[in-house]
Formats: sequence, C-alpha cells, structure tokens
Amino acid sequence: MNAPEPVANVALDVLGTQSICYAPLIDKKRKAIGTRLTMLATNPSERLPIGQVLESLNSVWPESSAPVLVAPLDAEFDESALDWDPPSNAILEISTAALRDPLTQTVAQSLFRDGKRLALRNRPDVALPPALLSCFEYSLVHISDDRRREGDARIPSSITRRIPFIITGVQTVADVDGAFERGAAASVGWPLDDVTQKSARPLQPGQAVVLELLRLVRDDAEISKIDATLKRDPALAFKLLRLVNSAAFGLPVQITSFQHAVMMLGYKKLMRWLSLLMATASKDTNTFPLMHASIRRGMFLESIGADESQVEVRDELFITGAFSLLDRITGAPFEHLFELISLSETIVDAIVRRTGPYAPYLTLIEAIERSDPIMIRKQADALALPIGTCNETLLKSMASAELLDADI
Repeated sequence: MNAPEPVANVALDVLGTQSICYAPLIDKKRKAIGTRLTMLATNPSERLPIGQVLESLNSVWPESSAPVLVAPLDAEFDESALDWDPPSNAILEISTAALRDPLTQTVAQSLFRDGKRLALRNRPDVALPPALLSCFEYSLVHISDDRRREGDARIPSSITRRIPFIITGVQTVADVDGAFERGAAASVGWPLDDVTQKSARPLQPGQAVVLELLRLVRDDAEISKIDATLKRDPALAFKLLRLVNSAAFGLPVQITSFQHAVMMLGYKKLMRWLSLLMATASKDTNTFPLMHASIRRGMFLESIGADESQVEVRDELFITGAFSLLDRITGAPFEHLFELISLSETIVDAIVRRTGPYAPYLTLIEAIERSDPIMIRKQADALALPIGTCNETLLKSMASAELLDADI
C-alpha cells in the first residue's frame, strides 16, 4: 500500500505523532470556501513542540488561495510557534483557554506582528484586551456557546463585536441556517446525517442523463448511442469535458469531444469521470457540501487503498468514495440507484453493506470527517496503515480535490 510521493522522512515522522482531521468551511451559498484541519497528539505524554508540528505540515500543504484553519487542539503554545514559516493561506487557531496564560498572549501578539494569520477558538470567559483581540482574523464559536441566538439574555449590552465568526458544532441544516441568519461567515463542516435532508425526491434531469450514460458505458454500448445521450444535455457535456481536462488528473493532450475522451480513456476509465459528474449534477444548493465531501472521499480512497499499478482498483475506490453520499445527493435510495446502473459487487458491498475490501477505507474517511481519533486509529491499525501515511495522503488528496473544485 503506497501513498503518493512520500514526504521527507523527518516530516512524515512528525505527521505520525498527530491525528489529523479535516472539515470544509461552508459559506451561506453552500459553497466550500476553505478547510479546517484539527490536530491531536496520538500520544499526549510525548507532545512535540508546536513549531515542529506546524512546520511538518508545509511539505504536504493543500496549496490553494482558500483559507486553511490549522487547529492544534492540545498543543502548548510556546515560542517554537514563532519558527513556523506558514503558507499565505494558513490561519492558526489559538484557544481562549490558552490565552489565560500571559506567555501565550505574548506569543500570539508576536505571531501577529510577524505577519502570521490567527483565529480565536471558543468564547472567552473574561474579556480579552482590545490589543490582543485585534490580532485575530476570525473567531470560532460553538453553537451551544453562541450568544447571538434569539432570546439569549447572556449578551451584555456593552459588547461590540468586531471579529467575523465561524460557527462550529452544527448538527442540522436548520442549525446552519440559523447561524447564517445571525451573521456567521461560515460553518465548520456540514450536517451529513441530518435526517430532514434524506426525504425521497425525483431525480433531477441532469442526474437521470448521467445515470443513463453510466448504464450505457457499463454495457459497452456503441459510442454513437452514448454520444447521442450526452447531447441531450449540452451543459453536462461541457462539464464532463472540463472534468476530463482538469489539472487534477492531467492528461497529455486536451480532450475535445466525448468520442475523443472514450478513445483516450476507454470505457472503464470513463466510469470514474461519469461517477464524479453524477455526484455533482444536482442543482439543489443543500447538496453542494455533499458533492464537496464526495470528491474528497473519492480522492482519498483511490490514493490510500491502492498503488499506482492497480489502475482498476484505484478507479473502483474512487467511485466508492464519490458514490458514498449519492443517496443523499439524489434523494433516491442506493437500492434504486444501483438497479439503474450496474456497479461491481465490491463497490456495492462497501457502500450499502459495509463489507468487502473497500469498506474499511470508507469507514476511515468517515472517521476523519467526524474528527474521531479513536476510530481513525482503530481503522488505520486494521489496515496496517501508519498514521503519518494516512495524514500525508489526506492532505495530498485534499490538494488534488482543490484542483477539481473550480470545474464543478
């Protein structure tokens, strides 16, 4: 089992001391505008200096102009943090509990003067000095501590808020809607398991066309028949060509038509792109965060579960991740969807029955999304997967997914 291009051994060793999880930052339009990385020491009794941990991230940083919040949840903020040379889009979180220590306050102000971007995590128990507050670009507020909620009498009338806030801990779409009504800049994560979003609804026209394309490709239909089906939705045809030509999966030549795509990729490889198109064909804005998660799941599974020589396995792992939220994206149960298209039993077993060789990788990425370090460790151990390799692959797959976002 090989991850993409191993990073320097020292950095990988440091990454192996951390349990890293990610969540997208979702804005009011349901678009992913950034990422939050949370970090916990795998062995709390042997924590490394925070500066060393932060520096190890640079070698696998998900390059993008979008902000990346870095949250070392159990780190001690000492002067080693000043040694970190962060990427321009990195925003370091510091908890209000840590800021009770005058030394941490001094470190925070030094970081700010040094041009490093900071975010404040949690509501402070006591008012912080204005000079200290001015160092922070955002504040992260758990929904249970959000004093902006209607009727909350805990809000002192003297308070004037100057820092944009990001809500955490949302459990339902209604929680997210309420936070945006109160002026939140973003939500950390999206309530993937909100039962109110699982009601059955008819497939949208674009989804129906992609399902038909998937069925035709699986049946090795004539290219002319597949092309005629694709032409029923010119917008989808354009989107498919953009995806096939994406920098995330650089091909040696520009693909100019569907026939050209088949010639270059073959039917089996084309399944991968159609599965991505299926996961992103909805126009329901509440499914946008689900699409975002699907892409990252697909990228992670194909990278972590097979090496470069296992092309068919990599493609099937990608489809497993990309289709794993398809019931919530389309509003149709998996049983119905998989009657319409024929996927390999290995993919269906992983998604529907949580059995077979691909299932543990799907459970692993779900544990990462839920920020569940105990389950991450359990799954990584079961797969004989070093935590450092898991972290490296996660961050690199996020970087690859970023390249696709503009084409979705």
